[in-house]
Amino acid sequence: MISNKNVVSIIIPCFNALKYTKQCIESVLKSSTYNYELILINNGSTDGTKQYFQELKLKPKDSLQKITLIQLQKNIGVASALNLGISKSIGKYICYLNNDVVVTKQWIEGLVRACKENKNNAIVGTLFNAFENKQFIKEVEKDKKEIDRVAETIYLLNKNKVKKAKTIHGLCMLIKKSIFSKVGFFNESFYPCFGEDIEFCKRVKKEGYNLVDALDVFIFHYWNKSVRSKEFNKQNKSIEKVMQNHYKKFAIPKKHKI
Repeated sequence: MISNKNVVSIIIPCFNALKYTKQCIESVLKSSTYNYELILINNGSTDGTKQYFQELKLKPKDSLQKITLIQLQKNIGVASALNLGISKSIGKYICYLNNDVVVTKQWIEGLVRACKENKNNAIVGTLFNAFENKQFIKEVEKDKKEIDRVAETIYLLNKNKVKKAKTIHGLCMLIKKSIFSKVGFFNESFYPCFGEDIEFCKRVKKEGYNLVDALDVFIFHYWNKSVRSKEFNKQNKSIEKVMQNHYKKFAIPKKHKI
């Protein structure tokens, strides 16, 4: 039995965007030195994600405690996939990570350190590139090392700095697992995606917990690679339609349990 004392359960729901899923997983394996488990969820992908998961060969790593692969036949939505992953997790912390994110050196250590800074800190986010910064994305496409250079600079400038946040984006959020028993799990009415992170943060804040950003942790986000696919638009019309529908749901509901 693996102790959860020093384990972060990284949950990555994946709907297509295989090219970016591979980059994400490779970056986690390369940059994670804190004890962690990896829970990969194929959320009904049609682009080879299922085969990639089946063929995934992980080199032994001292910090990787366990890997769980979940293959779903259809897209059950991000919130439902996360709740499924949480139910199978062993960690003291849950890390919800988008599949089009690239993490950087010491990222988990920074998130956990920020969480431990105050016993009331419940959710931790990071610094990341803005959606509007198309030029930076182009630079990264040419040279992936640019991500590490930016991350190192930010770490040196902001070492150990933590700042309260209004909300934490689900592209990367570390959550103290104990709070799920107090505030409930992710609200599955936010199907297929968008808003489940914001609504969850609202409930956590209402219970008196802190949301904070680890200012010395930088990750790179390609932005919306799954929701801009033909498959997503075929199922849901467009992400803009989904967003419009979900904006109406931000009243805080009762605790949502699995």
